[in-house]
Amino acid sequence: MTGPMVGRAAIVRFFAEDFPHLFARDLDVAVHHLHSDGERGVVEATVTATLTNGNHYANDFCFVFELQGGLIHRVREYTDTARGHRMVFGDVSQQ
Repeated sequence: MTGPMVGRAAIVRFFAEDFPHLFARDLDVAVHHLHSDGERGVVEATVTATLTNGNHYANDFCFVFELQGGLIHRVREYTDTARGHRMVFGDVSQQ
């Protein structure tokens, strides 16, 4: 999926259908830092797993959660997408 996931149905579809096609097993999320100011929360973490293609996946993420009425309203995710692409598809920088 490219672009933002908007709405409950898109997010549920990603975790129920798309996510298992990428990560085969050994999924782990190691949280390194947390910060919250009441309206916003920030999580720094490393995600590791075995991909369905057999490659090892390890990438750092920063998630920013915005809250409204005590519920998560929006999540922004930052990661090294080029690194993730290399782990999933191999080094295609020469193409």
